[in-house]
Amino acid sequence: MIILIILIYCALVYGAFRLIRIPVQPLSISIAILMGVFLISVIVASWQAGAPVSQQIILTRYVLSINPNVKGLIKTVNVKIGDRVKKGHVLFEVDPAPFQATVNQYAAQLAAAKAEVDRLEAAVKLSAATVARNRADSATAKAEKDAADRLQAIGSSAVRELRVFKLRRAYEAAEAAVNESLASEEQAKFALVAGKANVASIQGQLDNAEFTLSQTIYKAPSDGLVTNWQARVGTITTALRASAIGTFMDMSNDRIIAVLPQNLMRKVKVGDPVELAFLSRPGKIDTGKVIRVNKYTGEGQLAPSGDLPVIADIGSKGFLAATIKLDDEALGPELSLGEAGAAAIYTQPAGPFHIVSKIYLRMLSILSFLP
Repeated sequence: MIILIILIYCALVYGAFRLIRIPVQPLSISIAILMGVFLISVIVASWQAGAPVSQQIILTRYVLSINPNVKGLIKTVNVKIGDRVKKGHVLFEVDPAPFQATVNQYAAQLAAAKAEVDRLEAAVKLSAATVARNRADSATAKAEKDAADRLQAIGSSAVRELRVFKLRRAYEAAEAAVNESLASEEQAKFALVAGKANVASIQGQLDNAEFTLSQTIYKAPSDGLVTNWQARVGTITTALRASAIGTFMDMSNDRIIAVLPQNLMRKVKVGDPVELAFLSRPGKIDTGKVIRVNKYTGEGQLAPSGDLPVIADIGSKGFLAATIKLDDEALGPELSLGEAGAAAIYTQPAGPFHIVSKIYLRMLSILSFLP
């Protein structure tokens, strides 16, 4: 585009010298050259600042490794390589028999633990009733003892002293029975707490077993495409990434990354309109919007290490990126992962130099017809 601007200026200067008949002298030629350098510099600087063009763009998507959470034998496979599926579509199923057996085992243990809790609750109630009865007996024994003590205070005899002695011993036995029943009640309460904790523990194991059982059915996490599909009936699955049985490409989240020098990213903001020319669509211009300005680069990250960084190796090429979303959501899934091309970002406010980028982008789009 800069060459085109230079050619246009040269044509204008040539026309001025021929048509207006400006004398061809060293001074006039020098003025024309200096004016050309100045004007072209202003035009290019204003153009690049107001509507920067990036010829380094790429279409990205989330790509997931298909690693089921369970280790087992694949029982059924419902898709083949290259199939496009909707979110929730079942891709394959692992034989659920061993996982169902584990669920049944914990379910039985949970039922037994709940029955034990019911028994312990009944034991606590029985202990409480025993405490109440023993306290009543103790109160009765105390009343009889107190009455005997009062009679003894009036007059004493050997028979009366023996009776008082027996009543005192009876009261002491009743008090001991109360203390014993209280200890039994506390023991029953502790056993009930332990029983409830056991129920909660088995319930957690059952929930985990049921979750594991649910993982035997692997569903598509979103609308997408199945690639590098290695699943076959009889394949043993594992959760190791190195043993993935396929790759899932999320087709619902297409994004274009446009790389630009940092000085040209100064005016780029979220919401700026964008025009794109993809290599696979020569002669066509698509539109989008900036949804994120990525003001970070891995070149600025220093990895933690026991070694001091080598200062001479620290540096940056001075590039940042803008994330772009297509206006036509139906177009994204039709484009290839890693799609290349060019993008023009029209910063606000709109300026007269936007037309330069529009012309330049369309020239690039037409040139895409060439091999």
